Amino acid sequence: MRGKVLFIKRIIKKTVRKYRDVGLYKCARWFWLCTKIKLRLLKSTSDDYMSISRSKCKDTILKTSPKIFICSGVPYYDIGGGQRSAQLAKTFNKMGYAVYYFYAFKSTDVSSHSVLPLCAHHIIEDDTALRIAPTVTKDDIFIFESPAPSFSKLLDVAAKKGATVIYESIDNWESSLGSGVFSEVMLRRLLREAKVLVGTARPLVSQLKDYLKKYDIEEKPVLYLPNAVDSELFCSLKKHALPEDMKTGRVTLLYFGSLWGEWFDWELIFNLAHRHPEYCINLIGDYSCIPDMVKAAPYNVRFLGSKPHSHLPAYLAHTDYAIIPFRCGDISDYVSPLKIFEYIAMGARVISTPLPDIEEYPNVFTGSAESEWESIIERSQEKVSYESFTNENSWEARASALLSSVLPQSESFFKDKLSVIVLNRNNKDIISKCIDSLVKYNFGYEIIVIDNCSTDGSYEMLSQYGSAIRLLRNSKNGCASGRNLGAIHSKSEYLLFLDSDQWPTRSHWLRPYEEIIRAKRNVGIIGWAAGFFDKTGKAHHVVDSFPHRYMPPDSLARCDVGYLGSGGMLISRKTFLSVGGFDANYDPTCYEDTDISLAVRDCGLELYYCPHLGITHLPHQTTKSGSEGHRRITEEKQRYFTKKWTAKNPDLLKYIK
Repeated sequence: MRGKVLFIKRIIKKTVRKYRDVGLYKCARWFWLCTKIKLRLLKSTSDDYMSISRSKCKDTILKTSPKIFICSGVPYYDIGGGQRSAQLAKTFNKMGYAVYYFYAFKSTDVSSHSVLPLCAHHIIEDDTALRIAPTVTKDDIFIFESPAPSFSKLLDVAAKKGATVIYESIDNWESSLGSGVFSEVMLRRLLREAKVLVGTARPLVSQLKDYLKKYDIEEKPVLYLPNAVDSELFCSLKKHALPEDMKTGRVTLLYFGSLWGEWFDWELIFNLAHRHPEYCINLIGDYSCIPDMVKAAPYNVRFLGSKPHSHLPAYLAHTDYAIIPFRCGDISDYVSPLKIFEYIAMGARVISTPLPDIEEYPNVFTGSAESEWESIIERSQEKVSYESFTNENSWEARASALLSSVLPQSESFFKDKLSVIVLNRNNKDIISKCIDSLVKYNFGYEIIVIDNCSTDGSYEMLSQYGSAIRLLRNSKNGCASGRNLGAIHSKSEYLLFLDSDQWPTRSHWLRPYEEIIRAKRNVGIIGWAAGFFDKTGKAHHVVDSFPHRYMPPDSLARCDVGYLGSGGMLISRKTFLSVGGFDANYDPTCYEDTDISLAVRDCGLELYYCPHLGITHLPHQTTKSGSEGHRRITEEKQRYFTKKWTAKNPDLLKYIK
């Protein structure tokens, strides 16, 4: 913004001179072209996320306090965006909080990167604290991940405004890692100002407690919150094709992360590769600074280079053992390897050197030498269940724990007045994930499950949940009729519809919807999924086809959508009954959610699209989208829908993208 203001001032001065030289018409044309090109350039090179405009958005709801200020060592995109600070930033944004990200050091990665789902993303400069100070309030939260001297002025702002400070110790900064980062003065300030201290590994928790005694600082909460996993991205239920550059062997091993550290045990890797040429060891990470190791590596050690974080699950899906070859010592003993949670979540067996934090993790086997690793591999270790571990160690769980440690907890708006209605059709492998999560995070809602004539044993399996759910069986396979059946048997004030391939990922997963209801009186439906129409009235682009699901970083919800999807759809029972529920003419599937959206808007209420509902989605597990049969049904229901609303209220079909 500051760059644009300075540019405009300069261009005005030039315009005055230009007017004197060439006259009004040519001057005006020159001014327009020059300004348009320059502002476009400034926008395209800005480090701020500005790609989704809300200038034409009708009735946007902005995110409320607290704002989250993350003070990291490196940019969001460093090492593929996999580091703790980036994961927390992404998670807080997903939860519906406004996130501001400031970093101390430039990344060695100079390639271009996509825009970020953040309100700000800047390197810390001399005037950074001055510029953000007007936006900071006492309700905000600052999270510092190191005692770097450059954080000093940001800490001044947080302290002056009375904002909450959290200090997360993520590494042993008294080791060589602290070069250019560790400031004892800054450490003491963080320890004093922080409301809560966090250690990501048990030795770091002990170190923080020792610091409090050493510097004679009053005791305060010291939490153990290790790293975690993006359980939506690293989901073993998803299918992945073998990456083209991945080499497999009799036994395929994989590592991803930093390759240049002094803690990386090259001798262990090379010895294992020499002893077993039939093994193939794939290493993902930047290897430009270790040319000697690349040159010396056995032929069955493959360097695949850096990969985007989102590409890593595909490699894990085709791996026999994921590995962590770290030398034990002052650096690795204090580490909570983020990658190990991602390894485990994908169902991989893991071999690691004996690091203090990981000994009891599921499917993790440890050994110090290549002979021990070899023994583990050749014994073909059996896997144990890991789903519970993954749920408890998600980034949503970490972010929720941080918030719970500093914010007062309040009772949910929906307690005892909500029915969650889940539709199932031959989705036995997924529906249990949905129901288990709903039961785990139940804060006082009833769970109604409608089985649409399943033949895969789903109904029998669901019967085992007993009184935890209310199980009903539809007499036919119909999305509209099935959801209507659930609504008929509900007596709650609000109805929330979920698909069987969706599930909650955290406590307080409905908080964003609560905020919308409190903020607006004209709420008809709130939805997690949305779409638009084309010029013929056909459902067209969905929000998933836009960057960051069509939501600006400072916004909680918006209304400029054509319709809402049924998965994550919340509607009051009163409104549902007033529009006659779902139109059963859309059975077995397609357009029933689009239709009820228009029915609600037709009676004067509004549709609020909010992607921040705390659920994850494994798409197309029920409808088998893309099949010929599904295509025919879609076309049939689309014709019925367009004819119905063209006659009833064609203006509602004008939300076009």
